[in-house]
Amino acid sequence: MLRLVVLLAIAYTAAFGFFDWAMHQSPDEFAGIMKHIGPAPFLLFPFEIMWKQARRGHLQIGDPAPDFTLPLLDHTGTIALSSFRGMQPVVLIFGSYT
Repeated sequence: MLRLVVLLAIAYTAAFGFFDWAMHQSPDEFAGIMKHIGPAPFLLFPFEIMWKQARRGHLQIGDPAPDFTLPLLDHTGTIALSSFRGMQPVVLIFGSYT
């Protein structure tokens, strides 16, 4: 019985490590891995906590926002976040409307 418990603990730890590694891959690579696995990891591991840790990024409070460029709504050009630096405050709102 002790051997079974130890074997299960080793298997769980190995699977945990594998999914932790997988979550640190790009979203496309992670999706490619998960499509072969199924829903088991969502039930066996603290998936949400692991995901937030893997995707938390490296910005700290007070760091400048990374620059990015987006197309204008009328598609006549692009705008970069850095074009506002030092001119006026900018509020970034991220969300889903679906």
